[in-house]
Amino acid sequence: MSALRLAWLLPLCMACGAEEPTEKLGQAVYGGEPAPSDEAVVAVVNFAGGQCSGSLLTPTLVLTARHCVAGTGTEKTGVVCGQTRFDPPDSAGAIFVVSRPRITEDVDDYSAVEDIRMPDGLGDDLCGTDVVLLRLAEPLSVVTPLEPRLDAPVVAGETYSAVGFGVDPSLEGEPSGERKRLDDLQVECLAGDCHDPDVRDNEWLGSGGPCSGDSGGPALDTEGRVIGVVSRGTGRCGEPVFGDVATRAPWLRAEAILAAKQRGAAPPDWAPCGAEDGCAQNVPNVQGPKESCAFGAAAPSPLSAPLGLFGVVALWLRRPGRKRR
Repeated sequence: MSALRLAWLLPLCMACGAEEPTEKLGQAVYGGEPAPSDEAVVAVVNFAGGQCSGSLLTPTLVLTARHCVAGTGTEKTGVVCGQTRFDPPDSAGAIFVVSRPRITEDVDDYSAVEDIRMPDGLGDDLCGTDVVLLRLAEPLSVVTPLEPRLDAPVVAGETYSAVGFGVDPSLEGEPSGERKRLDDLQVECLAGDCHDPDVRDNEWLGSGGPCSGDSGGPALDTEGRVIGVVSRGTGRCGEPVFGDVATRAPWLRAEAILAAKQRGAAPPDWAPCGAEDGCAQNVPNVQGPKESCAFGAAAPSPLSAPLGLFGVVALWLRRPGRKRR
């Protein structure tokens, strides 16, 4: 079962798990329905390597999977925990976010990514580290962000919904990702309770939903809060492994506060200065002197950059009316 669960890494491994039929690998949230109202679940388009999904947590922060912005070399070999390693992240200038119900050809629908944010000391083993934050160059102010559930851990047997964008391989290779949602899914087991070493202590196993193109998308609890980030699963769009959100609370709070300070805004309610995690000293404050209002430091991607020439050219190639090969 472990080998099957690692057969696909969404969405960059369309050839992984050769024993599984590929016709199902490109379907969005398998069995789901269009979800135009879930605006805070966004598409993550990486012109250097694929299409994913993500959750807008603040006007400038998108939570997604690390493999959506960093190569893994799994296209032919599949994923093997303890052996599959991340490459350095792609340039932030090649990555864009789309909040529309469907990925379009309109360049105005693409929000540029300014920075890729990862915790210090993350390591490069894919399993257990497949979560990252994207900081947008400009806030998505017209969309109400989702709230991550940081103070209540996931419980086996609880209900969740999967939301994400998928790629339809039947349309001559053209990306036609549409946001879809599937409700009434169930948390199967948590970390060690799964009796499977490939589900790490900061991950959990779901009953289904996500498929190729849904990587980085959220599992939402019954109150609409983010409790997981899609990482990997089987070639039949089953047994999805989610990166846990609550175990990453200090990092998420730190990044939310730092991002808010950089734009001169108040942090979200779920990331208050003075929470139980405690505030860290000497965090840069763009509005004035250094203050104690963050929960730790996070390392930017060494390849982070504002919208670069690659991104400009990529968006030009996607302009309406231009046929891509």
